[in-house]
Amino acid sequence: MSETMDELLVEHRGDVLWMTLNRAARRNALTVNLVEVIGDALVDADRGKTVRVAVLTGAGTAFCAGGDLPSLAAVAAGGPRAATDAIYSRFHRMVGVLGSVAFPVIAAINGPAMGAGLDLAMACDLRVSSSTAKFASSWINVGLVPGMGGAHLLTRAIGSTRAAEMVLLGRTVDAATAYSWGLVNSVVAPDALRGEVDSIAARLAAFSRPAVESSKASLRRAGSTPFDAELSALGAIQGGLLVGDDFRNVADAMTKSAR
Repeated sequence: MSETMDELLVEHRGDVLWMTLNRAARRNALTVNLVEVIGDALVDADRGKTVRVAVLTGAGTAFCAGGDLPSLAAVAAGGPRAATDAIYSRFHRMVGVLGSVAFPVIAAINGPAMGAGLDLAMACDLRVSSSTAKFASSWINVGLVPGMGGAHLLTRAIGSTRAAEMVLLGRTVDAATAYSWGLVNSVVAPDALRGEVDSIAARLAAFSRPAVESSKASLRRAGSTPFDAELSALGAIQGGLLVGDDFRNVADAMTKSAR
């Protein structure tokens, strides 16, 4: 089942949600409306409890070329307060929602991920790239800071030295370099991208839902929670999983096979 919401195409394939940035003529540049719709779609999916995995990709030949500068300039014309409100209430909300939804989100990077597009990809849990994709934190070129947390997310993913090169110098890297740096999880041929992402999504959906959700949450806490506090949290989480049906079924099957 699919639904077009102007700038975003939403398609439910069983328990996997595909979201396609639908502004191919503008290389899927992010408008204020588009980021709001992405956030709403994720919140709705999380509330419905039927989605096990979400995928974010772009229409046409680009993943996302960044922020839509005319759209952002129109917001900025209202003054600093209006610009700040748009950033915090929509752009930052979307980034927060990508992390807070229970299910993992895969970025299927079908083409260039530039500026805000790179930040968007980095905010996802897994990144699968077409071999034709390229990546740049191009904010510096237009006199802006990576406004969706890109500097922070890049530093965590690829280290401070490489992140500084991308953020301060605006260096563009190809898919092979992105993979060798740890920016993406895998690189495949353009015509194999959808099949690869479908395979990963199916694998995630086959695992215990509570285990996947708890594992994502643990990964998200890694950047902000002291290790001792994380161990304390995991004790209670793991205790609940150990008495759950998913673990019990696996353990029972292994016990029977060992007899």
